[in-house]
Amino acid sequence: YVSYDSADVWANPGQFQMDGDLLPTAVAGCPPDGFSEDGQLWGNPLYSWEYHRETGYSWWISRMQHSLRLYDVVRIDHFRGFESFWEVDADEETAINGVWRKGPGMKLFRALDAAVPELPIIAEDLGYVTDSVRQLVRDSGYPGMKVLEFAFDSRDSGCASDYLPHNYPENCVVYTGTHDNETIQGWFHSIHPDERKMAREYLCNPDTPDENMYLPFISLAMRSKARMCIIPIQDYMGLDNRSRINVPSTVGTNWRWR
Repeated sequence: YVSYDSADVWANPGQFQMDGDLLPTAVAGCPPDGFSEDGQLWGNPLYSWEYHRETGYSWWISRMQHSLRLYDVVRIDHFRGFESFWEVDADEETAINGVWRKGPGMKLFRALDAAVPELPIIAEDLGYVTDSVRQLVRDSGYPGMKVLEFAFDSRDSGCASDYLPHNYPENCVVYTGTHDNETIQGWFHSIHPDERKMAREYLCNPDTPDENMYLPFISLAMRSKARMCIIPIQDYMGLDNRSRINVPSTVGTNWRWR
């Protein structure tokens, strides 16, 4: 998604769900889960997928071409939104009353692949994942994401077994945690004692002091058969949650760590 006050919305309002006064009629978010009982109200204008289909997804193609002039690999955030997305009326104050709407699916990615062959893309397929979302990731051929923290944390609303390394497909990218998660050190101290015990049993590691547990988790990620492994610098340094990058659905204190 892009911001309402972005150049994209200003220059091309027809690409988004807007009214005659150029105000959003519906905005983006995600439904309630184990991390947020009200869901997350992101507030971004939603795409008019009919418009994009009629224009051959030209905006998406130019956006990807420009991104690849800047980056070696592009991570598509909220990939599941291309299968189905959570639509919230613009006058709502939370995301609770949203509804699922169908996204463009493979039509978009076929257009992208035709214009930019062999796209170096990572599909951020986290959150509420259904069989149809999993199928879209497989059909696209893009590697999905695996987050070690989700394998041992009952607050995650997804399928924990999907994040245990012995279940990974090769075509994925493994992270200890992402910018949206606690640092691995902060996370290990925040989970339930039973979950810490389960993690130690999975690691066959009863003896490493709690303050050094970031090291076995990094090793576990690196030993997995995932095609790529990404470790945030905070986890390499064993830093706690004072060095966390982002807390989803909050504003004012994020993206300040240096």
